[in-house]
Amino acid sequence: MTVYSIYLPPEESSQHAASDFRLVPDSKSPWALIMPVVWLAYHRLWLALLAYLVFSALVLLFLSWTPHLAWLYLSALPGLYLLLEGQELVSARLERLGWRFAGIVEAQSVEDAEIRWATSGSLQHAETTTKPVSMHRQPFRSHVANTNPGLFPE
Repeated sequence: MTVYSIYLPPEESSQHAASDFRLVPDSKSPWALIMPVVWLAYHRLWLALLAYLVFSALVLLFLSWTPHLAWLYLSALPGLYLLLEGQELVSARLERLGWRFAGIVEAQSVEDAEIRWATSGSLQHAETTTKPVSMHRQPFRSHVANTNPGLFPE
């Protein structure tokens, strides 16, 4: 099962209906490792694409001066970062554009996640909220942590 983050369009945007939500999976991005330039351009992550190209050019420059195996290993770091954190870059881009985090859904596929979100009644509740909700950016504090101090009480 994959966990999907749901983002609602900006309120001031008239080109998006309230039912036009976006799902961002909380999973790895293998295409970002295989074809990072295409993946970054597809998701319109222009600054990340520029940083990737600059880093790749620097590594190639250093490889041409000193052909060490360490530089070859270093060239794999941006691809590994995109593999692990690529979807988080997509989420951050949506938030910068004004999209509002509305919740999470766990489902087998994107279609199942869309159905679960639309039929859960959360869509109608999310349409009426006026303030942005970005709870996943805040540190998680459980009520259990507050009642049971454990080894290190505050």
